[in-house]
Amino acid sequence: MKPRVLIVEDDHERAGVIRRLFAERFDCHAVGTVEEALAALADGPWAAAVVDYDLARGGSGLEVLQTVLETAPGTQRLLYTSYFTPSLMRDIVRLAQPQRVVDARDVNFLTALRRSLEELLAEPVADDSGTSEPLSRSQRWTTLAPASAEFIARLRSAAESHAPVFLHGEPGTGRSHAAAMLRHWRQEWKARGAPARHAEGELEVVVLRVPPLRERLQDLPTLAARCLAEYAHETGTPVKRPSKEALDDLLSRDWRGNIVELASVLLRACRRAGARRVIQPDDLPRDLQPAWRPSQYAKDEGQRDCVLRQLRTARNVSGAARLEGCSRANYIRLMRRLGIIRADLQTDSDSQEHSDPGTT
Repeated sequence: MKPRVLIVEDDHERAGVIRRLFAERFDCHAVGTVEEALAALADGPWAAAVVDYDLARGGSGLEVLQTVLETAPGTQRLLYTSYFTPSLMRDIVRLAQPQRVVDARDVNFLTALRRSLEELLAEPVADDSGTSEPLSRSQRWTTLAPASAEFIARLRSAAESHAPVFLHGEPGTGRSHAAAMLRHWRQEWKARGAPARHAEGELEVVVLRVPPLRERLQDLPTLAARCLAEYAHETGTPVKRPSKEALDDLLSRDWRGNIVELASVLLRACRRAGARRVIQPDDLPRDLQPAWRPSQYAKDEGQRDCVLRQLRTARNVSGAARLEGCSRANYIRLMRRLGIIRADLQTDSDSQEHSDPGTT
């Protein structure tokens, strides 16, 4: 069955071109307004939403993607726009968190749009290595998914600078591990002879969002295989693997608890499977997913945006706490609740965070 793709485009001619472009690999449905898009979302699930930023009658594709983010976060979000400016990109990422934004002014726009969608919906490839030897932590960030590859590229770029770096993301995404990677890379960069440090005020603060597991499903089979290999190594038992049906089940979940939840699900599945080497769907527990509260999510997003602006302005936690009018300890607790850590320093907000599993 072809993945279902919702196209939101008010120009009927361009919508038709995009549908024909995607038709061979995807089951496409096109609508032209925000209202039609919201109605179509109720007929999901959709594998992806491909949305024009500037819609008819003053509508905005951001409203569509925000609804997708709140109601169907497992749906891949792809936006294209002719208004490709840095300030707009910041607002788009902050408000709708699309996996990809494509510049519609580009002469190769349609090719880039198709390539982006194909990469986002690429079939995951299982890791059949069967090894029970756990990998070192430095090798454990899987980048098969476009979101993972982009995040690691930006993390590496931030490491090769003197800039303050803040990471934010949902619980269980691997923030602490990503911060440790950044510090390790920065030490290597300095050891190779980094350029002299500029005045602190001249350095741009880097803020990076760690992608949740539902946005990097191409990584899931490898992550699952590594979790199972670690379990086998720790227990001295043969390595188990999920059946195709069990893997399909895993890929269909929302993963609110991210990699922590994946590791917990697989641990219990191994125990249920007993001596069997292949995990079946009935072995997978279904009572571990955290509750989804869209209104609380929206409140936290607004507060997180405010805290990140304070950190960009103040450049450090102590200064941001003064802007907020609270103690540094209380500000660190606020950062921890909102999933924000200072990555380039071993700070309280980092060291006090619960450790994420290394299988990232």
